[in-house]
Amino acid sequence: MTRAIIFRVTFIVLLALYPFIIYFGLRILPASFFGLILAILLLMRFGLIRPQERAMALPVIGILLGYAITSAVVGSTKMLLYYPVLVNSILFVLFAGSLGTKDPLLLRIVRARGTPISDHTPGYLTRLTAVWAGFFVINGMIAVWTTTQSMEIWTIYNGMISYVLVAVLAVCEWIFRRHYKRRLGVSSK
Repeated sequence: MTRAIIFRVTFIVLLALYPFIIYFGLRILPASFFGLILAILLLMRFGLIRPQERAMALPVIGILLGYAITSAVVGSTKMLLYYPVLVNSILFVLFAGSLGTKDPLLLRIVRARGTPISDHTPGYLTRLTAVWAGFFVINGMIAVWTTTQSMEIWTIYNGMISYVLVAVLAVCEWIFRRHYKRRLGVSSK
């Protein structure tokens, strides 16, 4: 494995563990420390983004970085709890906002990766973009609710349940896509 892949995987794991890091870390370190760590991780993440995807990612990283720096300056535990809400909100805006364009977000991603596109792909990816937008708005609303609950509930939902829900949706989509392609007589490659 290359260093870049190891770095990417490490970064993804650290962000996925964010709720658990906050939950256990706040017992021994101030909230401002975690805002600073989040800012550093986001800067590192920007460095890992493929050059052709940086222009699209810059506004998102900028918003998240601004939030992280504000969290570090303010030093509010409550503010740290809203990070999953912000992420879901940004993803909802990106996915839902792209539905009003000629190329919804998932279609742009597929094209950027050079994946062959059949005649059925644009319509399918438009519907799939709408499904993900719906998921992110619901997940974001639940994340907001968890900020009013105990730290244990916030941690379990945002650090585990929400990721399980993402995986379930992804697996269901993968199964449906295989069935859809088979029904259309399109290769599953």
